Amino acid sequence: MKIAIITGASSGIGREFALAIDKKYSLDCIWLISRRAEKLKETAALMQTKTEIIPVDLAQDNSYENIQNKLENEKPHIQLLVNAAGFGKFGGTVTISDEDAENMINVNIRALTMITKHCIPYMATGGHIINMASASAFVSLPHFGIYSATKSYVLQFSLALANELRNSCVGVTAVCPYWVASEFIPTAQDTPDGDDINNFMFITYPFTAVDKALCDSEKGKMLSLIGMIPKIIKCLSKIMPIHCQHLIWNCMRKITVQDSPQYPVQSLWQAQPDRSDL
Repeated sequence: MKIAIITGASSGIGREFALAIDKKYSLDCIWLISRRAEKLKETAALMQTKTEIIPVDLAQDNSYENIQNKLENEKPHIQLLVNAAGFGKFGGTVTISDEDAENMINVNIRALTMITKHCIPYMATGGHIINMASASAFVSLPHFGIYSATKSYVLQFSLALANELRNSCVGVTAVCPYWVASEFIPTAQDTPDGDDINNFMFITYPFTAVDKALCDSEKGKMLSLIGMIPKIIKCLSKIMPIHCQHLIWNCMRKITVQDSPQYPVQSLWQAQPDRSDL
């Protein structure tokens, strides 16, 4: 049985990966993983490929063990593994709750690592692993420090894994977008210091990121940079001193960008358009 596994498939980029993979690839089944079963059912209802809904909270210690047991029992051939589950929280390291800090590390690092580790033995020749990193993986971001650190891990882990698996014909791609229009932003703002970051210029739609990520994965690229901003950040991170990077970031993050017909910032993630609407 040839399958794809997608974490975070209930919304945002994970949901868009599920819809795109459903149309693009010939698979026997797609496993959709997220903590929100009802949202997974809504995603599955839009798909033609057979789906299996696996409602688990990846912040919990035993979540990936359930997935491991399912793999051992069914022994599928995994064509695609997309680790799209993840979240961030705005605010200083001290003001972010212990629970939020721990959950960011558990979901963004621990679950991604363990799910990948358990899936690799079932990866088919020519299979692909797509890990959602971030443009923040290239820099350290005050008031977004825990998140950016977790994404730095995802980036470095993915690049190392790509080298380890090169002889087994399994590709690994780390995807680095800038701001993406999804529930990510209002979730990140739901903290005591949620207004520490107000600037979401150059935001992109989830399907734009997903289309580029799948294309780069098929080309065998280890790194998928979504748009010009991640490319600029990557270059500047190599030549600009850390204190200058922090100075620019601290200035930019406090700029409030208001809604406009040309730049509907809030509505971008409050009401996601269909591809056909654009």
